[in-house]
Amino acid sequence: MISRMSRLLPALLCLLAAFMAPAGTAFELPAWQQLAFEQRNFWATARGELSLKHGVAPLFPESEAAPFLRLEVQNTVGSTIESIVVDLNAGDAASIGRWRLSRGRDQRLKTHQYLPDLIKRQRREPAADGSGPGGGVGQSGWVTSGPGEVELPPEAAGRVIIAPHALFLLLPALLEDPSRAEGYLVHTDLNFYRLVASPGATETMRADFRLDEGRVEGRRSTRTLELRTEPLTGNPEGQDFELMGLSGPIVFFVDRATGLPLRVRGEAPRIGGAELNLVEALSRPAPARTAPAAAIP
Repeated sequence: MISRMSRLLPALLCLLAAFMAPAGTAFELPAWQQLAFEQRNFWATARGELSLKHGVAPLFPESEAAPFLRLEVQNTVGSTIESIVVDLNAGDAASIGRWRLSRGRDQRLKTHQYLPDLIKRQRREPAADGSGPGGGVGQSGWVTSGPGEVELPPEAAGRVIIAPHALFLLLPALLEDPSRAEGYLVHTDLNFYRLVASPGATETMRADFRLDEGRVEGRRSTRTLELRTEPLTGNPEGQDFELMGLSGPIVFFVDRATGLPLRVRGEAPRIGGAELNLVEALSRPAPARTAPAAAIP
């Protein structure tokens, strides 16, 4: 009897853990594999690209071998380029590792490794003599600075820690149930933010983008979702949340027919209110043969 109970105990503990897990943090993969957004104005063109990948080597091989996804992001504004790589848990989008390289007037590399009780952080900059490798990772010529560890705040208990760009993956779940936002904390560099989701009214907008091998043009019916980030008390730095170069409350316009985010609205430096519009999309897992007709004639 005792031996039978000892065999059943691990299974019972796993079942109990499943019931005690925070509600609403599981997510389904979005309808897209790649997205590209653009905004053009009189002084520069802003472009943001996202790619979702599987079956790649982890950023931190010593991390737990749980199934993970990779989200690669490239943001370009004029001559400034930001490259971000995020490894995230395939079950709840929790951050596992993150790598961010900024290139422009200055170069800066930041890495974050997410552990159960803390975040290992490293910031590197090219040496003052200019001997940096110009974008290489883990090579000589980079000087390490800044705190090496970030403590998790008490608010992290029972919540999933995510990177800002993981919000694109959570859109379907948050549109279905905005209260799921309570189960997440958004981590930037040293700061953490609560997430608040507010659904808006259905809006009609004109779209023009490539979808797989076809093109979508015309008026589209969208569902809107506003995401706000509220800084935790005790954050060591000022407001630093941004998504694709946009800050403030972020409003997503999600196509009712395809589930694709057609527009992202927020605040941009030196511009104020700004929008990024979808210009290219690649479906998951395989391209559609034809583009869908416009939802509204």
